[in-house]
Amino acid sequence: MNLLFRVLGYLKQFKLLLVLSIFLNTLFSILSTVTIIVIQPVLQALFEPNTMQKMQVPAEDVSFQLKEWFFRTVLNVVTGSTYSETLFRLGLLIIGLFTLKNLAKYLGNNVNTRLGEGVIKSIRDQLFTRIMAQSMDFFNKSKVGDSISLMLNSVGLMNGAITPLFFTLFRQPIEIALFLGVLLTYSPYLTFIAFSTSIGSLILVKLTTAPIKKYALRMQDAMAQLTQVLQEFLIGIRIVKSTSSEDKASLSFHTETRTYVRAAIKNQKIVDLVPAINEMLAIISLCAVLFIGGNEVYSGNMKAHELMTFLFALFSIMSPIAQITSTPAAIQKGLVAAQSIFSIIDKSPSVKDGDQICTSINTALSIQDLSFSYDGQHPVLQNVSFDIAKGKKIALVGSSGSGKSTMSDLVIRLYDPTSGSILLDSQPIHDFTLESYRSLFGIVSQEAFLFHDTIAANIAFGSDATREQIIEAAKIAHAHTFINALPEGYDTIIGDRGVLLSGGQRQRLAIARALARRPEILIFDEATSALDAESERLVQEAIADVLKNRTALIIAHRLSTILDADCIHVFDHGRIIESGTHQELVALGGMYASMCALQSLEA
Repeated sequence: MNLLFRVLGYLKQFKLLLVLSIFLNTLFSILSTVTIIVIQPVLQALFEPNTMQKMQVPAEDVSFQLKEWFFRTVLNVVTGSTYSETLFRLGLLIIGLFTLKNLAKYLGNNVNTRLGEGVIKSIRDQLFTRIMAQSMDFFNKSKVGDSISLMLNSVGLMNGAITPLFFTLFRQPIEIALFLGVLLTYSPYLTFIAFSTSIGSLILVKLTTAPIKKYALRMQDAMAQLTQVLQEFLIGIRIVKSTSSEDKASLSFHTETRTYVRAAIKNQKIVDLVPAINEMLAIISLCAVLFIGGNEVYSGNMKAHELMTFLFALFSIMSPIAQITSTPAAIQKGLVAAQSIFSIIDKSPSVKDGDQICTSINTALSIQDLSFSYDGQHPVLQNVSFDIAKGKKIALVGSSGSGKSTMSDLVIRLYDPTSGSILLDSQPIHDFTLESYRSLFGIVSQEAFLFHDTIAANIAFGSDATREQIIEAAKIAHAHTFINALPEGYDTIIGDRGVLLSGGQRQRLAIARALARRPEILIFDEATSALDAESERLVQEAIADVLKNRTALIIAHRLSTILDADCIHVFDHGRIIESGTHQELVALGGMYASMCALQSLEA
């Protein structure tokens, strides 16, 4: 119930639509009732035109008086001087009532859809914002497919549950109450007989709630896994093709779809069981009413047109009751999805935002006795200390897994250290807002991720760079020439992840993107390690121009890229074991000298 009320709490944003929905659905329910109870005066006007004048209305029976007043009014409207005129007026009345009823239904459905989609948009927008706000450890521990499935499939399930819920909450109870009132005015005894099987329906709904929830959860998990497999194989299509693994990929996907189908079938078996049994119970009660009511007519205790109207009203009340009894199944699927969605919305990022604005670096960024572990048990960095002075180029080298890239992630505060601290001009960086602190940095990583957009949009991503600033950044990054050679220049769409460009071109665009932010500190994380010799030369020339008179942290695999660094720190198993310039470290004859020898570098 808490989840349900929380979902419905989003309706507060759409007060006008909510009021309009309640009005239109109430109007539809009233008109639906009127179209049924008008049957009796219609029959009387046709077959017993003088009955109403002979009836005696008990003064103490208010409901009977109201009913008979309605019947008299209808008869006065439709009764003409001839039978043909009466039939013509009856036709106009029926057409008018059904026109108003269906107009109210159409408008009500339209408003309900707007309301439902508005709520789902609010939830989806909030969910995406919360996912984007999570720290990197969240993305490390979860699969991309899970987040995609949550955004699309789970929110879609909520939509399938919420929109019908508006009908159920605002329309069906009103219809049931009105039709029930009509039934009671005709015969409380027959009404009791008609609803004698309702206890069975309630028990059935109660018994099926838990299984429906269980299989809905299985379906959600299966869909998340299916989305993950789909996403992995589409992203890795080059590997799939180059290894002729199409059949293996298809088999994996078929296995996941089979798992989802099994869960869906089991869920649907239970979902379909409820309306099937409810309909049988309703038919039994209807037959009982027909039998008992028919005997009442034959014995003279009830008029034939009253029994007919009672049966029509009974038929009409079955539809909203059936919808209400089938609603728990849809709601359970929606609530299972809502539980997963709200678990993310309620999750706080592990890296907390500060409250001070960071404007620039004046002296240095200092790393002091820093240690870090991803899982709290296995340390990746241990007691690391060094400074990045303003205007200096600091390089980090070491074997794979030694902690270099993790160090750069900590510097830009994608994670917080397990112990130790990072200070900017002697102030802890966690005091600053994340946005203002990260605005100091321009980052170029080993894999230059680009968006399926124009070159200009990719360079400007993450900044407010103007067209002139975009071109200036591209020139510094040695990208302007090849960009101008493209068919649309800076407005060229570069394809998914920049697939239409070479590796060197993508990397130079990444450098331009970092420069467009006008950063005070540049971070290059093995920016040339994945390139061929010619591309590396071009990118290295770009980097050399970029680094002039700039503060930089360079993480290098190829030592030729850091020969002129002001200080080189050598990492090994999460510790700094050597520090100095290139010449000093070669002369030291330690691990760095060995790395230089392996890469055939001379002092």
